[in-house]
Amino acid sequence: MKNIICITILIFPFMLSTSCGLINGKGEAEKVAESMFEDRINNSNFISEKYYSELFWKNTDQKKFSNIKKLVMKAMGNLNSYSLKTWNVQSNVNMSDVSGIFVVLIYDTEYEKGKGTEKLTFHKPLVGKKFLIVGHNFNSDKIQNLLDKGIEKATSSESL
Repeated sequence: MKNIICITILIFPFMLSTSCGLINGKGEAEKVAESMFEDRINNSNFISEKYYSELFWKNTDQKKFSNIKKLVMKAMGNLNSYSLKTWNVQSNVNMSDVSGIFVVLIYDTEYEKGKGTEKLTFHKPLVGKKFLIVGHNFNSDKIQNLLDKGIEKATSSESL
């Protein structure tokens, strides 16, 4: 019994310090997200590339991402407000590019033409860099409707 108490006493501070680090990570990522959203509100929805990581650009075609931003702007208009809806933090330790802390933040967003959600996935490498975006998803009924119209047009008999 004494051994169990000793092990518990040794493990508890480690678990507490690890979880505090993860929660601090949430706060750091949230500050980056808020900065990005404020830039978009103040600069007519322009999304600066400075918030996105090298990993993001390794896996994302810049032209396609530019088209996605244009599609969001056409469907939704300018961003007016945002509010954190939910979040998740995970740690990944291995010897690859993706070692570090991952934070997923999901925001309710309000635009000129309607409401939506944005899911931002942040990564902070193990070696003291800042959180940057590795994944960004835009979701709303208006965006989906515009996509559906494009699919209908592309698959209509006259365009084939």
